Amino acid sequence: MHLLETGHFNQYEPGVFDHVLGALRDPSDPWMTVADFRSFIDAQERVDETYADEEQWTRLSIRNTAASGRFSTDRTMRDYNDDIWRLEPITVDP
Repeated sequence: MHLLETGHFNQYEPGVFDHVLGALRDPSDPWMTVADFRSFIDAQERVDETYADEEQWTRLSIRNTAASGRFSTDRTMRDYNDDIWRLEPITVDP
């Protein structure tokens, strides 16, 4: 936070991170960015440790990829359409 506040990252574009700082300081913090930051750092440290173990990283990567089918973009778009938009499909001639 101190580096953001003092302009360390934006010496040539003063104020470019003002909206970021404002969001982080927002008392409502709707995304819990600051409140969850410690757990984010802890999780990132676990990621770093796991990545250092090539065999474990590969095994977890394969399992993650195999389990990701349910979260495909096509399924997400169908769900949005079914639940929100309720649009009729159109046919596009090749």
